[in-house]
Amino acid sequence: MEGHRLAPAFAACLALVAAAASAQPPATPPPPAGGGGQTGPRYHELLPDIGLIGAQVGAAVGVSQNPYQAGTGWEVAGFIDLPLARHRSGRLSYEVLMVLSGADGGSSSGRLRLLELSPFALKYTVTRFDSVRLRPYLTAGLDVTLAVRERAQVHALPEDVQASALASSLPAHDTVLALGGHAGAGLELRVSRGLSLNLEYRYARAEEDQELQAGTAALGFHW
Repeated sequence: MEGHRLAPAFAACLALVAAAASAQPPATPPPPAGGGGQTGPRYHELLPDIGLIGAQVGAAVGVSQNPYQAGTGWEVAGFIDLPLARHRSGRLSYEVLMVLSGADGGSSSGRLRLLELSPFALKYTVTRFDSVRLRPYLTAGLDVTLAVRERAQVHALPEDVQASALASSLPAHDTVLALGGHAGAGLELRVSRGLSLNLEYRYARAEEDQELQAGTAALGFHW
């Protein structure tokens, strides 16, 4: 008799489980993230979906026209860009830049090493030409510069020539620390979704005699 009493209860439990299972929606895979497909270099930034956030880090090398009439020299640089805002035709980012340049002016002006640190700069990148993998940009920021100058070797010259050379070609101190700023323009050539080649011209000035111009090529890594 007890088995006959349990059978209806067991059947009722099975019916409840089956009803609950039929009420649940069938399991489906999650929808694909936006921004996919054949979009070329165009991608979503600033986290509209899971993907690239629009940041960039890179290294540059190029030529420079150094201050204090030291002549044409070399330049190496590193930078990082962090996104701030975006809209339909472009985006604004915060840039930190560190540059080392140098020139060997010979006996007329000596050797110069210039360290340029920009802890605050803004960069505006135009994104409306992404269909052809081009991104023009403008940048400007504040600089702290440290110039180290080795005196020209003039001891072999006559005394009157030595005095005039030292007075005309050397700054007041061998080491000069100054505040200034820079501005530049460039073109970002997108090689792939995470890699670009950047061509840039930059003008920097810290004081009357510390005026630098540079043209560089850089590899930028995007994430």
